[in-house]
Amino acid sequence: MIHAAAVILAFNLAGQAKGDTPQALSPPAAKSTQQSASPPQAQPRPKTTLPQTKPGGQTRPGAQAKSAGQAKPASRPAPRAAAPAPVRVLTREEMEKRKSPFLMAPDAPPADRYSEPLDWSQIPPWRQASFFGIRARGQFFVYVIDGSGSMLDENRFARATMELRRSVNALKAPQKFEVIFYDEEAMAMPGGPIPRPADFDSKSLMRTWLDMLEPGGGTDPRPAMRRALGLRPDAVFLLSDGAFPPGSVDEIGRINRHKIPIHCVDLAGGLGGDQLKQIARDSGGRYASRPGPSPLHP
Repeated sequence: MIHAAAVILAFNLAGQAKGDTPQALSPPAAKSTQQSASPPQAQPRPKTTLPQTKPGGQTRPGAQAKSAGQAKPASRPAPRAAAPAPVRVLTREEMEKRKSPFLMAPDAPPADRYSEPLDWSQIPPWRQASFFGIRARGQFFVYVIDGSGSMLDENRFARATMELRRSVNALKAPQKFEVIFYDEEAMAMPGGPIPRPADFDSKSLMRTWLDMLEPGGGTDPRPAMRRALGLRPDAVFLLSDGAFPPGSVDEIGRINRHKIPIHCVDLAGGLGGDQLKQIARDSGGRYASRPGPSPLHP
């Protein structure tokens, strides 16, 4: 026992001389002291989760914690659209009121000095025509003009041809027309009677042809009306200054099987006016009396 204790003591003394301390004799506090001397490590910050919203407006768990302090500014409401202005319907009197000539289109036909105060603005210009103030709807018109010798009185032939030029020149494509003069016989434009397009060539041909005509003979519209109604136009303009042969009115009524409107113009205001009135009434047309000299030759 003593010998073993002496050996242990000698061994400890030798270790102290070398600066080593045996682990068996080192106190346990030395290890804790070395651990406390090391610097503390930084702790990680807790993660913040953004609010997550499920479809339907429900917020997922943890969304409130993330949105706290990071609330977005409220969006402004969208401006409301202005209410449309109320629609005002024109009265019949306003629709029938004549328009100012300053509001007419540059290519509008010239004003008709015989026209009545009607508003035809609802009808396209290529679906109407006027002759001595009588307006008609359609796209194909035939003019049957008296070429008898009495048309030389009071410049009636000049008045008739002047109004004829104005009426035909106002026609627009796709409208069509034809002109037939009559005394005892009928005489159509060269190459006719046919539906002619309302173009420059046809209108030029008509003007040249009119300059070559000379009134003469009697007054019988039946041959001319037979040709005119056979073309099946939308309307016929019939002009005369005298009385027709007996039975002309009834025969024209029989020829007009399709009840085509026949608009009649009386340039004399004499006995022929009654016949023209009946022709217009039987066909559903209109009658106009236009006696008097030409405004160009008073």
